[in-house]
Amino acid sequence: MGDTESGSSGAVDFVPRNQRQKLDVFNDVLYRLKESNDEEASRLGFEDELWAHFCRFPTRYAMDVIAERAEDVIMHKRLLQMAHNPATRPAIEVRLVQVPFQSDGHPGDSVDSELQLQYFDYLGKHSIHPPPAFGSLSDSEPLHKYQDKDITVITGPLCFRLVHEITISTIDKPKLLSQLTSILSEIGLNIQEAHAFSTIDGYSLVVFVVDNMALEDTERLRSMVFKEIPKIECCAEGDADSK
Repeated sequence: MGDTESGSSGAVDFVPRNQRQKLDVFNDVLYRLKESNDEEASRLGFEDELWAHFCRFPTRYAMDVIAERAEDVIMHKRLLQMAHNPATRPAIEVRLVQVPFQSDGHPGDSVDSELQLQYFDYLGKHSIHPPPAFGSLSDSEPLHKYQDKDITVITGPLCFRLVHEITISTIDKPKLLSQLTSILSEIGLNIQEAHAFSTIDGYSLVVFVVDNMALEDTERLRSMVFKEIPKIECCAEGDADSK
């Protein structure tokens, strides 16, 4: 299909608008990866693989992903590759991300001082965390609903807190998003955002931003999710493996 032509061979003048948008984001991500001396980006054939990755998704994926976080695209590509292998499916990545919120002009009023100290202590021992890969939580718009949450860092009127981002790649199936949402809720997580993308070859990439889990429990959270997903995986295995 026309949507799978190699982006590295150069864009033609007359292409659909959505294809042009996808190509622009692809070129931006590729440029950033090369500028950062990403090892994979220098590998022979990588450009075609990256373009094929974008072409597996609807244009919405290219529009929603943050090009400045080009390494997130690499992570999504890796998880999808893992999802093809029953031995490494479902492919799950759990990480801490930093999301903004803005108080009513008094950023310190609603923040417990002990929690502030805990947060600064944590940041002092760990590297700065990225924003979420998708969604409104990755920008700097005011998020008043986060005023009363547990962890914040004060930087003037705009404040930040750490939450977990869970990225899952597995076989696509009807109601997958709602089933994964139920699993995370049963674990006890508060879901702040959810984004789901289906590929043209029968796989899904689902990204959740969640809280209500201790910051240091990232690996435990991954294990909990990995343990629960097979409950919905079993009924999709036969369909995908027979393709």
